[in-house]
Amino acid sequence: MNTYQPHRSSLGGLDANIMALLCYLVTFVGGLIPVVKYVAWLLPLVIVFLEKESGLVKFHAMQAFVLNLISFVVTVIIAILTVVGTGAAVAAGSAAATFGVLGVLGIVSLAISIAILVFSIIAMVKSYGYQVYNIPLIGGIAQALVSKFPPANIQG
Repeated sequence: MNTYQPHRSSLGGLDANIMALLCYLVTFVGGLIPVVKYVAWLLPLVIVFLEKESGLVKFHAMQAFVLNLISFVVTVIIAILTVVGTGAAVAAGSAAATFGVLGVLGIVSLAISIAILVFSIIAMVKSYGYQVYNIPLIGGIAQALVSKFPPANIQG
């Protein structure tokens, strides 16, 4: 695990750990607000492009963006499966199958949401400690993407 020395972000003069933590927190809180949730996922990507100094901030911003993007894709897939599964169950004339499809997909959706929340909280705690935390399956993608936008002055 890569640990950075305490330093400041080039954005607003905030400590880098606070800015990294905000990448996750703002998208989570923004996702709870009806209209804001449609653009909240963009904030980490904006931070990736604007941050000039901190590799810590860039990594956590990219990871938060990838996490939100994957969350969106999974949500769309579950919505499609819900429509198709419910439609098929209704066409078959089975109320039990309809409720079964909705129940299973609801449980899957809840489990994925809880996993995303848990990994986000872990990432927030680690980022506050100036540490890089690779969320399983997502951290590697974030590392690869953020390497295309290196900071001007890597501190760590």
